[in-house]
Amino acid sequence: MNAIRQVFDDAAEQLRIDLPPELQHRRVEVIILPMDEQVAPFTETAGPRYRTFKVDERAIFDRDALHER
Repeated sequence: MNAIRQVFDDAAEQLRIDLPPELQHRRVEVIILPMDEQVAPFTETAGPRYRTFKVDERAIFDRDALHER
């Protein structure tokens, strides 16, 4: 699938997009996305992705100890 992208520097009330023959008479999706709006970085819009904790020591068990019942 090939996408067609056109950028209009000064969009008018109506836009015209010329489709190539292979896309004519087919089901297509048109998305209008304003490019002048600034998207806030992830760090400003959300908190930390994971919680981290500081510990004094870690316990690492061997395989047999992990699977004991």
